Amino acid sequence: ISIIASWSAASAFSSVPLTSNDKVPITLLTGFLGSGKTCTLQHLLENTDGIKIGVIVNDVASVNIDSKLIAGKTESGIVELQNGCACCSLADELLTSVNALLEDDTKRELDALVVELSGVADPMAIKANWKTASSNGHPVTEKACLSQVVTLIDASTFGTDWMSFDVAGDRSWAEKDDCAGHREVPELLAEQVEAANVLVLNKKDLAGPEQVQVASTLARSLNPDATMEEVEYGRVTPNTIVNKRGTKVRIAEDNKDADGIDDIDIM
Repeated sequence: ISIIASWSAASAFSSVPLTSNDKVPITLLTGFLGSGKTCTLQHLLENTDGIKIGVIVNDVASVNIDSKLIAGKTESGIVELQNGCACCSLADELLTSVNALLEDDTKRELDALVVELSGVADPMAIKANWKTASSNGHPVTEKACLSQVVTLIDASTFGTDWMSFDVAGDRSWAEKDDCAGHREVPELLAEQVEAANVLVLNKKDLAGPEQVQVASTLARSLNPDATMEEVEYGRVTPNTIVNKRGTKVRIAEDNKDADGIDDIDIM
């Protein structure tokens, strides 16, 4: 793992000031291959307002960071994950990657972290692994907390994906011997939608009103409590993606472990 680039990002935030000795909030950015995660990250980086964001991605090259965004800004960073499988080695690797960005926070002073997950990653598994690490007193959980899950939905394909009998391996989204390779596409889709605090219906320009309505209705039936935003080209409002360090947020817990929503102070 190496830190190879840096920037500051985001726009205005509505916040409740807390202590200066607060944790860095982490956003898990998830969605199927082609849903627009990379475009969303690029949009985030191109709409900055002095808020420093560290990014953890599966493929640094795919993000195609403009050199203008990183020139002279070595105090924050980007880390590449070597294994995108959420149910296997990603648990430990995510902790290591977060620590790599925060180990010298007096230098970087990051306000938030965004973790781009692979298209077949299970956000619930990652939340559960983080919760376990926190319960066991892992040092990195004293520096950062999981703030929210943002799920990107391709509005032009959501309806057909939901009715599909394909497994992830059939679409080359995962190797056949990967733990996600034999899982059905609708099952993976449901997990990502149900885990979200924020649902972003992307590619509404390609989908058209009818497909957008289908996607919106299906997503709402799976997760009626999430905030939803409809966008084109991943042009999501930056504060939809990140919670600024030093704010109070509400995070949805795994329904298997808790009922409703708990207030979490990022501090």
